Amino acid sequence: MKEETAQSQDEMDGMLLLRYVRGLAAEAEKARVMQWAGEHPDNEKTLLEVAQLYDARRTKERMLRRNPQEAFYKTLARGKRKARRVFLRKLSVVAACVALAVSLAVNYHLGSPRETEPSFITVQTHAGMRTTLHLPDGTTVHLNSAGTLTYPASFGPQERRVTLNGEGYFQVARDVKRPFIVSVESKRMEVEALGTAFNVQAYDSDSLLKTTLVEGSVRFGVQSESGVWKHTVLQPSEKAVYNLAAKKLHISRTNPAYDTAWIRGRLIFKDTPVPEVLTRLSYFYDVTFDVNDTVINHYTFTGTFENRQLSQVLDYLSISSRIGYQIIPSAEDDSRGVKRTKVVLRKK
Repeated sequence: MKEETAQSQDEMDGMLLLRYVRGLAAEAEKARVMQWAGEHPDNEKTLLEVAQLYDARRTKERMLRRNPQEAFYKTLARGKRKARRVFLRKLSVVAACVALAVSLAVNYHLGSPRETEPSFITVQTHAGMRTTLHLPDGTTVHLNSAGTLTYPASFGPQERRVTLNGEGYFQVARDVKRPFIVSVESKRMEVEALGTAFNVQAYDSDSLLKTTLVEGSVRFGVQSESGVWKHTVLQPSEKAVYNLAAKKLHISRTNPAYDTAWIRGRLIFKDTPVPEVLTRLSYFYDVTFDVNDTVINHYTFTGTFENRQLSQVLDYLSISSRIGYQIIPSAEDDSRGVKRTKVVLRKK
């Protein structure tokens, strides 16, 4: 079995991996890459690093067009040399991608040497992929697909504040003198902790902001339009959901394993409303859903999936909930942004 896995890894076409991370792969090619990535941890790591190299190249090109400061050029050059060494050492099977220079687009926003403002780092995961990073204080963050996390190069003496757009699982290093705060950009919500583990889901495109506490305790805060903050303390296995449109907060008991399974590449649903199921599938597989019959939104779904192709999940959804589907690959290129595959759902 080990020999077969090694052979599968060696035979993967580097140009196919590049088309996949650029969003240009056909549906059959996507399925092939996803199956290959699930065969061995080294394969998933290889795919991750190809995406890292591609995104770093795009980031560099954007920065060069903006004519940034000389200090930035030097910093980027050092990062590029390091990324290239890692690439040559670990990705010899993807020689076609050697010229690309991280599934992370890391942008260093450096101020003038005369400024006293801290430097910030922004980490962005490629759509359909996940990554893990370690913050300066020792906190570990798992960042889900198409997520963005911004944090200072070094935390100040009063607090440790980061900004999230997307979904992240935080294992916070304990520091009683400096609370750890996750802010959701432009949505007037924050989660404050000292040393704990919790999950936050807050994509800009979503109307629901969610926090699930795994261990420890956190303060879930929401700011009103008048600027007044209202905080609620969560206990382990509690989930807070804030509806932006209705401006209502709902707290309930939950099994944290359901909301954190994505860290291990799994999807777990138990009597989950279909709209929430589709949201998770959308980020996990980097697709969009078009529901033709609104009655589908009133269905619930139960199922556990690990290393499954999207079509297999949709087949199960179709059988268990009598929902028909059609996968429509994007026929456009990514010259004006990445085009996502669409899945049309209808009632049988």
